[in-house]
Amino acid sequence: MAPIVSAQGLSKRYGSAPLFEDISFTVSEGARIGLIGPNGSGKSTLLEILHGRVKPDSGTVAIRKRTRLSCVAQISEFAPDETIQSAIEGALERAAVPEGERLSRIAETLGRANLADFDTPTAALSGGWRKRLAICQGLVQGPDILLLDEPTNHLDFAGIEWLEMVLRNAAFACVAVSHDRYFLENVATEVVELNQVYTEGFLRVQGNYSTFLEAKEEY
Repeated sequence: MAPIVSAQGLSKRYGSAPLFEDISFTVSEGARIGLIGPNGSGKSTLLEILHGRVKPDSGTVAIRKRTRLSCVAQISEFAPDETIQSAIEGALERAAVPEGERLSRIAETLGRANLADFDTPTAALSGGWRKRLAICQGLVQGPDILLLDEPTNHLDFAGIEWLEMVLRNAAFACVAVSHDRYFLENVATEVVELNQVYTEGFLRVQGNYSTFLEAKEEY
């Protein structure tokens, strides 16, 4: 599959210590990449660089023309007066989704997520349902790449099953920072570990988490 995003020679440091140095990273059509590594290795920062919210100290990120990216942060935050419907409408507005497509996207995405009462205030939702809503905000934008930071945090078993099904059946690519090995086992088609113990600063393996562990042991 052709690359949608190609990052070359990325380096980032905070203070005197580098998070990572000279990392090259591609995301191809339909790929489901699990991004792992020890605390402080720069996983979330790399995700933010790919999204364009954070600039690297060096290196470049090339994104294929007209590629749509959406990002779901680790912490699901909403305005105090938001409802499920207004949160989704805001996501559609930010993505400049045509008016004629919005109702069908809302109905399809929220229906599959079992978010039925659109007037429910986001403040009344539990952590798991807030996470579902945040993921739905990313989905309704119709991304070519969905970036996820610890997406299974706060989700119950049913929520994780829903997310796994969505990602396995999706036409878009995704990059997910996750510590959840079972999620990576069920979803990932590639696993990348950021870790300075590797010669290149990372190890990238085609396959799920079990395949990655085997390759890491051989390394």
